[in-house]
Amino acid sequence: MNRFALAALAAVAVPALVAPAFAGDYRTGGIEVRRPWTRPAQAGMNGVGYLTVANVGAKPVKLMAVETPAARSATIHQSSMAGGVSSMRAVTGGLTIAPGAKLEFAPGGYHLMLMGLKSAQTLGGKTPLTLVFADGRKMRIDLSVEAGPPKADPMAGMHMGH
Repeated sequence: MNRFALAALAAVAVPALVAPAFAGDYRTGGIEVRRPWTRPAQAGMNGVGYLTVANVGAKPVKLMAVETPAARSATIHQSSMAGGVSSMRAVTGGLTIAPGAKLEFAPGGYHLMLMGLKSAQTLGGKTPLTLVFADGRKMRIDLSVEAGPPKADPMAGMHMGH
């Protein structure tokens, strides 16, 4: 095989080995963020973010806060239902994720509140977000603006590098 054919093969094969498990997924160290998304919302209104944070490392990790330039403020919230009454509260003190565990941010449970959006979140767009961990690590991700949750990856568990 000549060197040009080998270079072309490497250009195709190497990205496949280091690509994320699913489009829109992120990984840094022992932390994976899967399927981050948000719903469309108008400028000046509040938005909400959903995702899954998985600890694939050997030590517990603690998510302390979220930041975004897209809104006046961003906070971690939890919705709950008690006695037929729905309530929502800000989470203080962070959320610890044990090794091998995952934390779901989904409608009706934990979620990220984006207060006072600076511009509209339109379908197909991206909303930048930074997850802040107790050890000082920051993980920059994008929330995909979707009408509903992204579909699960049909090839989950079958990707290289698992």
